[in-house]
Amino acid sequence: MTGGHPLAPAKLRAAQVLRAHGVRGEVRAEPIGGDPSRFSPGTRLETEDGARILTVRTSRPGPGSAVLLGFDEVTSASDAALLRGVYLCVDVDAARPLSDGEWFVWQLVGLRVLDTGGTDVGVVDDVEAGVGNDVLVIRDATGVHRLPMARDYVTSIDVPGGTVTVTPWAEETV
Repeated sequence: MTGGHPLAPAKLRAAQVLRAHGVRGEVRAEPIGGDPSRFSPGTRLETEDGARILTVRTSRPGPGSAVLLGFDEVTSASDAALLRGVYLCVDVDAARPLSDGEWFVWQLVGLRVLDTGGTDVGVVDDVEAGVGNDVLVIRDATGVHRLPMARDYVTSIDVPGGTVTVTPWAEETV
């Protein structure tokens, strides 16, 4: 980290391959954030381990939120099956532009967390995927606290300013 802000990773996950699809080497992939139409022919994706660079040949909507991808370098179902579970990444410089109110998780880690009264309540330690919404993991002197990333709890995120503002919460007692 520099100046309290995390350094951008070299690669960003764009999709995870769920399984092979059909007999011509297509894969069914789950996009990670953004519009699946960004996987246009010619887009270059790298496996997370850096072992392969794949060039999108075809892209079309799949079942649910999945996208069906064909690659120049993958021409058989058995070759496609080897990609099962693999994350497909893009260079951070090739990441899609973000709209106002959007951010990458890596940009939130390390930000100071303030309550709406301006009291320092900790630092963003992580963002966990949740069913209904993501969960902000906040570390303070007493340990780790989790807060749903919903408007009722997270009132603002200022990445350039280095802060996340949250509604004060009462600890649950059991």
